[in-house]
Amino acid sequence: MTIPALTRPAASPDPTASPLTLVCLHHAGGNPSAFREWRDALPDGFAVHPVRLPGRDGPVTTPRRHPDLAALVRELDDQLADEVTGRYAVFGHSMGAMLAFWLVQRRMARGGPLPELFLAAAYAAPHLAGSLLGVTSEDAVDALDDVTLAERLRAAGGLPAELLARPQWLRLLLGTVREDLRLCAAHRYVAAPRLPMPVHVFGGRTDPIVSVEQLRGWREHAAGDFGCDILDGGHFLVQEPHAGLLPALRRRLTRALTTPRTVGAPPAPTVPTK
Repeated sequence: MTIPALTRPAASPDPTASPLTLVCLHHAGGNPSAFREWRDALPDGFAVHPVRLPGRDGPVTTPRRHPDLAALVRELDDQLADEVTGRYAVFGHSMGAMLAFWLVQRRMARGGPLPELFLAAAYAAPHLAGSLLGVTSEDAVDALDDVTLAERLRAAGGLPAELLARPQWLRLLLGTVREDLRLCAAHRYVAAPRLPMPVHVFGGRTDPIVSVEQLRGWREHAAGDFGCDILDGGHFLVQEPHAGLLPALRRRLTRALTTPRTVGAPPAPTVPTK
């Protein structure tokens, strides 16, 4: 069945109108606090919703292990149905971009509400994504000792060097990192429809994990409008004010509200499997 296309007329951001909520999904080992300052950084007409992943409502030291990516995405979809209503866009950083992609695919499959804009940063296109931190299997995650894993995080810019000298703190942090890396390593891409909303991605020119070519591969998953900003930063753009991610994000969000677009519904996708 084909759903008629919807056209949104051009409009200027209006603080008295219903805000567009930016749903933010964090990187592997991260938490919603990564987006704490974004609430005051975005222009009027936008609200920020940092997501606490299912199973992370307790201490950060005890993340719940999900049986596979599809199970996590189902729970995330149900959770957001209660937390976010009305107009929204979705932003995923690193692992969060993978979760955002499959969340939208699930909503497309079940006829759920879709975002007006899909934004991703520092993650390879789904059909090109293979690993994070050089880990390509769940067994490889378990085989990494804490010191090696911590050093890889530090080299990628995701861990302050001083934490390497505090093993008791590392142990608490790395449990969550390992759980997220297992999810990423277990991901196997299956053919999925292109995203019907505008897609825009951001990457760091010096990112040691994701290449510019892998980032630009997201074009293959956009049915229409696609954009890509390569910034002067590394993998952890969210934590690098000098990289200019927030100004670039503000420009793209504002353009989403001021540019008319037409969205048609693609065919139902296949859900990811382990």
